[in-house]
Amino acid sequence: MKPDQNARPETKIPVFVNKHAGSAEAVINSLTAHDSITLHSLSATDMQTAIQNAIDDGHKRIIVSGGDGTLALAAGIITGTETELAIIPGGTLNHFAQRLSIPTDTSLAIELATHGKVASTHVAYVNDQIFLNTSSVGAYVTFVRTREYLERKMRYMMASILAGIRRLYHFRHTHIILNEQKIKTPLVFVGVGERDLQIPSAGQVKAGGREGLHLIVIRCNSSWSAIKLVFSAMLMGIDPLKKAKLVDNAIIDEVKVTLRSRKKWLTVAVDGELIKLKPPLHYRFKRDSLNVVVPDAKDGDT
Repeated sequence: MKPDQNARPETKIPVFVNKHAGSAEAVINSLTAHDSITLHSLSATDMQTAIQNAIDDGHKRIIVSGGDGTLALAAGIITGTETELAIIPGGTLNHFAQRLSIPTDTSLAIELATHGKVASTHVAYVNDQIFLNTSSVGAYVTFVRTREYLERKMRYMMASILAGIRRLYHFRHTHIILNEQKIKTPLVFVGVGERDLQIPSAGQVKAGGREGLHLIVIRCNSSWSAIKLVFSAMLMGIDPLKKAKLVDNAIIDEVKVTLRSRKKWLTVAVDGELIKLKPPLHYRFKRDSLNVVVPDAKDGDT
């Protein structure tokens, strides 16, 4: 049988690689052997326009490689459209990819991205800023600043450890109003999906956990009390601390965090990136709002 001369050629899938991501070179080298894609190596600042153009051109699926911040940028454009987001993990921690069981092996991730099926997954917003994993106010913001400074001199893990120690030593509070209650806290944490709070998987999305935003507000007034609270949470879980009124812990769909100060802007951590937002901070959970390519075992269960 002769091929149909009028048939429309199969459209290649556009791939957008954050060229500044740690594994960008390896990802690009792996992609060059694939003739079903068109490769775009870009900075994060140029990626937004490029992805929007791909959506406007009618591409059903796009592939993005980078860390959680890069993926959140892409998700912010894709959410609410019919376009499918496929992922090649390219960051340091790749929390979003882990949540969806996307393989970190580049060749396996490429195979999934090009041929996998799509399912819907949840995202969250703080004001108009989308996030896929976590957002926080307080200690984590200064932790990220310190870690980024130390990373100029040392590896990521050592920088993280030293930044954590320094934040405990230089203990600070943030004064907030949460559900009309005045609270003095070093940390407000919001995660997409219920989090496991015990070793060895502390901070990760809890297997079989509840859907929604996991809100955690720490109540302590010194570095020493913060250290004791962290270790108690990891060893005993959050419930004993909640009963002792040391932690506010809840699974919610939305919450508003208001500052008791008159600051016009607040630095907020979203998926490991620091951004400026105008308070109050309105957090909200959006169910099944992002079409994402996932392994078969996760189809319909993201």
